[in-house]
Amino acid sequence: MFVPPVRRLARGASVGLGAAAVVVASAVVPLGAAVAAESGDEVNLLTFNDFHGALGAGDAFACTITSTQAQHPNSALLSAGDNVGGSAFASAVDGDEPTIDFLNALGVDASAIGNHEFDKGQDDLTDRISPRTDFPDLAANVYHADGSHALEPYAIVEAGDVKVAVIGAVTTKTLGKVSPSAIEGLTFGNPVEGVNKAIDELNESGEEYDVLVASYHEGASGNGEPGSAPSNSDPIFDEIVTETSSEVDAIFNGDSHQTYAFDAPVPGQDGEVRPVVQTGSSGANIGSVTLTLGDDEDWDVVEGGTELIATENADLDACAGTATYDAASQIIADAIANAEVLGAEPVGTISDDITTSWGSTVAEYDENGIRQTLAPVTDQATTKGDDRSRHSAAGNMLADSMKWYLEDAGLDGENEVIGWMNPGGIRAELWNEAAGAEGDGVVTYAEANTMVPFGNTLNSGEVTGAQFKQMLEEQWQRDAEGAPTSEFLAFNVSNNVEYVMDSTREMDDHIVDIRINDEPIDPDATYTIVTASFLFEGGDNMWALSEAQNVSDSGVLDRDAFIDYLGAHENLDPDYSQQQLDLQILDGGEYDSEAGVDTDPVLRLGGLESLSLGAPEITSVSVDAGEHGTFEAPYAYLEDEGRYVGDVALTDWLCVPEGTVVPLTITAVPDEGTAITYELPSFTWSAGGAPEVCGEDETPPPSDGGEDGDDTTTPPSDEGDAGDEGEDTTPPADDADDATTPPADDATTPPADDATTPPADDASDDTTVPPTTGGSDADMTDADTADTDSTGTDSSGTDTSGTDAADTDSTDVQADGPSDLARTGAEVAPFALAIGVIALAGVGALGLRRRLTRR
Repeated sequence: MFVPPVRRLARGASVGLGAAAVVVASAVVPLGAAVAAESGDEVNLLTFNDFHGALGAGDAFACTITSTQAQHPNSALLSAGDNVGGSAFASAVDGDEPTIDFLNALGVDASAIGNHEFDKGQDDLTDRISPRTDFPDLAANVYHADGSHALEPYAIVEAGDVKVAVIGAVTTKTLGKVSPSAIEGLTFGNPVEGVNKAIDELNESGEEYDVLVASYHEGASGNGEPGSAPSNSDPIFDEIVTETSSEVDAIFNGDSHQTYAFDAPVPGQDGEVRPVVQTGSSGANIGSVTLTLGDDEDWDVVEGGTELIATENADLDACAGTATYDAASQIIADAIANAEVLGAEPVGTISDDITTSWGSTVAEYDENGIRQTLAPVTDQATTKGDDRSRHSAAGNMLADSMKWYLEDAGLDGENEVIGWMNPGGIRAELWNEAAGAEGDGVVTYAEANTMVPFGNTLNSGEVTGAQFKQMLEEQWQRDAEGAPTSEFLAFNVSNNVEYVMDSTREMDDHIVDIRINDEPIDPDATYTIVTASFLFEGGDNMWALSEAQNVSDSGVLDRDAFIDYLGAHENLDPDYSQQQLDLQILDGGEYDSEAGVDTDPVLRLGGLESLSLGAPEITSVSVDAGEHGTFEAPYAYLEDEGRYVGDVALTDWLCVPEGTVVPLTITAVPDEGTAITYELPSFTWSAGGAPEVCGEDETPPPSDGGEDGDDTTTPPSDEGDAGDEGEDTTPPADDADDATTPPADDATTPPADDATTPPADDASDDTTVPPTTGGSDADMTDADTADTDSTGTDSSGTDTSGTDAADTDSTDVQADGPSDLARTGAEVAPFALAIGVIALAGVGALGLRRRLTRR
């Protein structure tokens, strides 16, 4: 890769740097230093990210670093941020200062700033954390209101005989991950633009350097096999790889806790590559990059020189006696001893592990159908699943603990209370197996603190039912401008809440139904939300919650409320129930005796399985319609969608009189406590009346009985020949008009007027209603399909091509979806329209009407 003859750095000369920054910069390297590297020289760059005060893994981490550096005379140790914050108890109990001392002892040369360095505010970072560190904290994309750098953008460090320039940048998601009050007055710019601008500043200065590194506290959302790019990419990660200046020799990542180490093409330079590395989190790995300087003054990766090194295999005995290792190890020992007395105090008991969600890369269902880890857990304090796109048993427990505390303390007032737990606030698991002498099932103060270590106070505030619906919508994350991102954060709710969503729908239109204490939510009623203080300030992009009224501080830390809850619930069981259901309608169903059409409604149900350890494997899903029948289908993994679903065909159509409301209770099998009620809207027959089995007493469908094909297959409208009949047999609708009906031709689409539309409020436009298809296989697939990245929940599109409901019963549905379902004459529009109406109305007891029992 081309590099200027002289590579320069001027940390102290940057616009906006204060006097203190200039002093630090001068201490790192004297002005006027000359480039020291010569052709054939090598330099080893070690990186790590998201250490999070993981002192329990510190010995192995320190040993791996010192033994690797011993192999390279020219070596630098760099961090990509989040050294502190969200930390293990031994570090958190002392303000993370043991971690800072530990990293100083290891000789960290420079660190990008992470979002967690802002946890206790920018003053804590600049007045306490940075002065305690022996290395510069860097962020080229954080600015004061006047546009000046709030932190040092870059530094130059010595790796033996090689001078390494390091530019740092932090994720713009800091705006959502940190309490807004902690970063008031700061602007977080695009990290790639910040890095490239800093390179320009660097090249305008008088300092010289050899190697240039960009250390981003930002990264991809997926892991990568050794030597390969991550499986799941993101726009910002793609920008980092392809738009970071070609002068940069190595790119280090953080924040997303993923693992990858690969060589990516250098933009604009054919045949040239540079390493891109992220190491996971909590000291599990270090990244190692070895570069060599060629005769063309180009630093190239040596063969096999980009790698991840797992720390669990470190030979601690071999490291003992090394001055650096011994000093770092002693700091860990002292910190653990200081925390041991307070941390060992029992605060509660559990009956089994209560954990976050564990994805398929780290866990699976065993031969007994129980979710277990793929590898043994060797360090309870730092090991967790942490799939934040899935609701978990740990999240259920913490949401319940908040609601319980507010009510137990008499602070709940007159409104219904809803506990609200963000997945990023859960930093550890509760393990049933004893980590020390406390005994199995005992939860210690240290373990409780490590699970919720941030020290947020528990706040409560009032929202309307409509605002709470928007809070649920905001699990689908958005950027600072409000545009949707690929991330879904699964917020857990307390056990008095259940809801139905459709993950394939558009932004702010996913939530279909919400129930509080088994009753439909009232959009205009007031509900009390109880959660961590930083969420009321808009943290985790909870914009609707930031508008809550009458926000009150309970005066207790969320950790202490959790500890009180544990003390009041002896032998607490994990709650594997899912309080949310992902539902799509694959087929709306149709009966037309004249055309010989008899297709069943098919519901796709997902998100019913818990990924927490110890949870049972869901084998089937049951839909109970009470006296009208029960329907069941296998629950299995769809490879093309990357998720588990059950496609339930309502194989016996229900003969339900007009206006009857039939709640469907949807449960998982085996029973894990999931039981979600949903009232499916009605549909109408196309022609020919009801099947004989329904009897003569049933209300006939609206039909003009004409001979023309278009007329006999389309329910009447007020503009057609039989409009009066349609108006007499269909309940009225409020505020529904043509704008709320998906476009379709007259032959296959129910009328879009008051005569045939279920009751709805505020229906205004077809942006809230899924498109209809007219019965086409291809079109119906399009109507029910959404990209996986749009939800972050492994809920990708719905492929219903070539399916035949008429020939399939509930026991024949396979893992890859309903096979050979006849689509002839089938129409999804009535169901799709009704689901759109429910979303618009917020609630509404829409009946399951005129359902027929198929002969």
